[in-house]
Amino acid sequence: MVGILGSLPITVSGAGLLGTSAGTTGAAGILNSADDGAGALFGNIGSTTNSLMTQIRATAESRLETIQKQIQDVAKQRNDAIDTQNNRWISVKAQANNAQIAVTNGQEAIARVNNTLLNMRSTVANIGVQGEDDDFWRSTFDSQVNSINIEADSSGPASNLIGNINPVDYSPNQIEYRNNLGAGSTTLTGTYIGNAYRIEADDGTVWQPDLSTDILTARKGLQGPAQKYTTDDGQEIDKATSTRNGMKLLSYNQSTGRITLEITIVPEDGPITVTGTLKRAGVSLMQSWFYNGLATPADRKRARDDIGRTEVDLVSASATLQTTAVQTSTDQKHIDTALQELTQQTLKVRSDQQKQIQDSQIKAAQEYHSMQANLQNLQSVQSNYLQAFSGFVDDPFTQVSLNLIA
Repeated sequence: MVGILGSLPITVSGAGLLGTSAGTTGAAGILNSADDGAGALFGNIGSTTNSLMTQIRATAESRLETIQKQIQDVAKQRNDAIDTQNNRWISVKAQANNAQIAVTNGQEAIARVNNTLLNMRSTVANIGVQGEDDDFWRSTFDSQVNSINIEADSSGPASNLIGNINPVDYSPNQIEYRNNLGAGSTTLTGTYIGNAYRIEADDGTVWQPDLSTDILTARKGLQGPAQKYTTDDGQEIDKATSTRNGMKLLSYNQSTGRITLEITIVPEDGPITVTGTLKRAGVSLMQSWFYNGLATPADRKRARDDIGRTEVDLVSASATLQTTAVQTSTDQKHIDTALQELTQQTLKVRSDQQKQIQDSQIKAAQEYHSMQANLQNLQSVQSNYLQAFSGFVDDPFTQVSLNLIA
């Protein structure tokens, strides 16, 4: 028997079956071939997983912050562009609103002038009545005419659709304003509810009134400098008179505008006769000198007739303002629509931003949980390997270590 066993290769041991050479010591030698055992080969699974999850969380949070900042930056750029457009439209709207205010102010002024005309009828009716002071009522009549002219020119050219006419050709005042963000604009053409006039004398002199006072001045041509007048006692003064007591109408042709009147510069010198053409604009009503001081029933009838014509003139002026009101209203609606669209764009930017942020948060959470699941799966696989290796480890201490790692 001994001879038979002695003939077998009994030098092959258990360690040799695991593929070790002399100097190795079994399973421990195999594990040591991967840097000193299973712990070194697989690492501390628990601590490694925690470290990886911490890094993944930090990276995910950093990426999420970067993405959200990009979303916020894009939203801010869009909002800034919308705000710029919004501010420009607000400026356009302000101009349209100012034009609308000018229309409204003009309509209110027309209503006040209509009330003045009603009062003027009473003024004319009181002249010639026994016991009434004709001079008082005549002066009242002239003051009422002046108040109409003051009402017409009470606003500056930039906001007046009932006055401020061109003093040369009597063309009505215009108000222009932008109606969009481009070069588009609206021009409102006004009317005139005052009474502008001048007397172009045959000798080239132009007698120009100050419509808010009672002064009529002789000028060297249209819009020329004031002329001078030398009195009989040698004094040089402005060639001017009062429309209340320095003018007397001698004749007037309604069709041609030809007029002849006496103008008194200095009472002591007597009147001078002026013949020329009366140029008029605005309403039909004139001051009392044009009606011969309202001295006779016929004169007062002419004044009442012109009050009636002026009321018709105001109806026409109201129609003009109504047309401008429609235009400004149309422009305001267009501007409001543009502003509303910008508001909707702002809301959409906000909605898009919120959705993108929410989506980015969901995506980040999904990616994080996916990585977490992958690591947990990896940990499970590693744990299975450790459990498999644990069957080849007899040392109790090493077995406990493997159980802790798993």
